[in-house]
Amino acid sequence: MDEITIIQFPVGASYLLAVGVVGCRLLMLARRTGQLPERLLGLSLLLGGILGGPLEAAALAGKGEFDPAVAGGLLVAGKLSAMAALALQCTFVWRVFRPSESWAPWLFALIVAFPIAAFGESLAGGMASSGEVPFFWFWVEQIGRVCASCWLVAEGARYHGMMRRRLALGLADPLVTNRFLLWTLAGIASIVFMLTAVPPMFLDPHQHELLLVIDLVVFSVAGVAVSVLYLLAFLPPRAYRRLLVGAEMIEPT
Repeated sequence: MDEITIIQFPVGASYLLAVGVVGCRLLMLARRTGQLPERLLGLSLLLGGILGGPLEAAALAGKGEFDPAVAGGLLVAGKLSAMAALALQCTFVWRVFRPSESWAPWLFALIVAFPIAAFGESLAGGMASSGEVPFFWFWVEQIGRVCASCWLVAEGARYHGMMRRRLALGLADPLVTNRFLLWTLAGIASIVFMLTAVPPMFLDPHQHELLLVIDLVVFSVAGVAVSVLYLLAFLPPRAYRRLLVGAEMIEPT
């Protein structure tokens, strides 16, 4: 399965580069403007994409290579970073898109409760010393992560629809309108990226080689898509900006 590693490395590297650049850019913007949303989102990207994901991946990949306690320590650190990133992301969605809705903090608490419960039970079950996460609690954590991304996608799609209607009346910026679309598509690609990272953890590469190859292809496409969409949304090149501003915008459906 060396071919899989060869493909995964550039995909993962491009994802880390895009998330790192965008996260740092948002934190620099937050420092200049003093705005909370940029700070929340920037920290979420850096904690989840640069720390949480790689630490968890290193723990899972190195279980057979080094002491289980080392793998367990990496896994605990990765999951703590990932939980913090998820909480920041959900706070961003809540405060930006639903600041006055009474149900939003309850949805926030419900989503965050899944990974917290999974982490607590896994830690009690010896995760730190073994580097293993019980199957049930692994999926409890995944539910929280997927729900957080689904909330982000739903709000992004809703705002994109609103912005398109305003754009048709000349009341919205085409760049901002397009940013909501890119953000929504990146959220969808992130869900696919997240879910396709799961099968290699559980499937035997000799018994399910074809399935894992298909999974790898989808994983790679989703990872590259997230990287490109993030960069276009937050660091659009001049040619892309000119295309949006100068092009005739599609009428809303």
